[in-house]
Amino acid sequence: MRQPWRNAIIKILVLLHAAVGIDWQSPPEGTSLKTLNEAEEKGFIEIRGEFQKRQFRLTKRGSDHVALDRRRLAARKL
Repeated sequence: MRQPWRNAIIKILVLLHAAVGIDWQSPPEGTSLKTLNEAEEKGFIEIRGEFQKRQFRLTKRGSDHVALDRRRLAARKL
């Protein structure tokens, strides 16, 4: 059974994990505008700029989510 929402969540998590700190930065190559907008709607990132000069940064919620997910992944490796 396909779960299309799952792919969107995975793409958002890849975007969040690719962020380096909470400063403004360019999104990873290949990140769609739809993924950026979905992450912004969920409150994980803020977006600024136009088209190819677009930048994003993690919000407090996004930063906390990444930290929690990294701890969860580290615990799975043990």
